[in-house]
Amino acid sequence: MLKFILKPQLSDICPMIKIFIFYFLIGLGVWGVSQSSLAHFLHPDLKFIFVFLLFQSYLTLQLAQFGQKNEGEKFVQFQTASFGIRFILSILFIAFFAYTHTPQIYLFVGNFFVLYLCSSNFEIFGLLRNLRRF
Repeated sequence: MLKFILKPQLSDICPMIKIFIFYFLIGLGVWGVSQSSLAHFLHPDLKFIFVFLLFQSYLTLQLAQFGQKNEGEKFVQFQTASFGIRFILSILFIAFFAYTHTPQIYLFVGNFFVLYLCSSNFEIFGLLRNLRRF
């Protein structure tokens, strides 16, 4: 108990706080790139991508926590469903911006998939950690 009070581990923090910390760190990295000579690699609508991926991560986390009820009886099914929903929402998000004739759509899609892969990687590591308990 004393060890936990003196030195809490990151795994003891609420999962949603971990997601916010992750997106904050990614945001700092993007802000650093936007202040450098590499800013032309960032799409002006990057903030929409950020908010969308944060919403997606929140939705995925809620589904995963719902699946962990009843001793994780349906965890795998809910996690698989959340990945499917995440993929479909991502396609719809890109399709919306393509339909509205967003300028530099290839840059937008490239930025989206880089951030999408970063957030998916973060969530897959969390999933692997949760699967070890079963």
